[in-house]
Amino acid sequence: MPASPDSPSSADATVYRRELIRPTLYRRMKWRVETVGFAVFEGLLGGLPLSWVARLGRGMGVVAYGCLAGRRKTVRRNLRIAFAGEKTPGELDEIAAEVFRRSGANLLCSLCTARLSEAALTEAVEVRDGAIFSEALARGKGVVMVLAHMGNWEALAQWFPRLLPQGVEGATVYRPLNNPLMNARVAAQRRRLGIGLFSKDDNPLGMASFLRRGGVLGVLSDQRAGNIGELVPFFGRVTSCTPIPAILARRTGAAVVGISLRSLAAGRWELRFHASSDEPTTVGVMALLERMMRESPADVFWLQDRWKISLYEPHRQPGKKPRGGAVFPTKRRRALLWTEASGKAPEPIAAEPADVDYEAGGALAGESVSDALRRIDEGMGLPLDYVVGGGALVRDACRELGLGWMEGGA
Repeated sequence: MPASPDSPSSADATVYRRELIRPTLYRRMKWRVETVGFAVFEGLLGGLPLSWVARLGRGMGVVAYGCLAGRRKTVRRNLRIAFAGEKTPGELDEIAAEVFRRSGANLLCSLCTARLSEAALTEAVEVRDGAIFSEALARGKGVVMVLAHMGNWEALAQWFPRLLPQGVEGATVYRPLNNPLMNARVAAQRRRLGIGLFSKDDNPLGMASFLRRGGVLGVLSDQRAGNIGELVPFFGRVTSCTPIPAILARRTGAAVVGISLRSLAAGRWELRFHASSDEPTTVGVMALLERMMRESPADVFWLQDRWKISLYEPHRQPGKKPRGGAVFPTKRRRALLWTEASGKAPEPIAAEPADVDYEAGGALAGESVSDALRRIDEGMGLPLDYVVGGGALVRDACRELGLGWMEGGA
């Protein structure tokens, strides 16, 4: 059975559990203020037509795009990696701006979607390719639904019970919120809908048992998985990806089905099912996820640093070799060997995995280190990931620009 969301077995963790057991007065007050503020804001939005809320959210996205330079940089870097060689810098800038606008609209709309009537929800969500889901259910071995942070996620939560035939259970894997009052509120909403909850840190054996009973389990699969993930290509770039959907499908025989949400108009979305034609491996799951996200890149929440660089060990990628052995990427990482005016450059450092192309370069006459790094970074479709050598001056410039840096030997 799903673990109670009021007592999450969170791995990231110790501080969160300690705060739950012995929260300070400040922490308790902060939780209450956040929860009350959220409830008031949700109530105000609930009184507006969904199309108005979407337009308000788009306006907030415009403001966020102008103010949040760091997030803007993250979105553009993600898009450069995902669409290198496919889209021009101008096209990427346009998509990045639209990502902020749609993220604002989807976020605000998600706050009031739970209050929609049956008729309003039907009007707001158009379902396509439902036969794919029906055929997967007909196999009788459960269904793993692969999801991305894409579109109005609350609309999907509201539609989820409608998708399930009588007697079929539905559940999702979730990350407990840091605010336990908010966490209990969201969990209660899901329970009222009849949706079970598994913490992302629960034992997968419970999830497997749920699938063997014919259940449908939704798994958000687009975020970094760290050391527990498998190193497989995602949009052609090797990164740590969650192995959970593939593992569960192999162990239980469950079908793998993708589900996406894209914006059709202000306050309207398309919910679409996607069949998986690959073997249940992490490589196959990520290929399915990529195919879904490509249908509407502007609806994807690119604000997370998906291909994050370790500032101190940028040559190492956290994660494990995938099932079937290493898979070679089509988009390799870029690293710069900082070359002094004398022509002296450090030696390349062996990367793990070996997916790095080293190039030599440095500052031109009259050019600052930061300007040189920006020029080199923008000189190719893929962004620069890290720099080797150059000393403290280059190190500080790398930190300023969000690049990794390593001290190099001669």
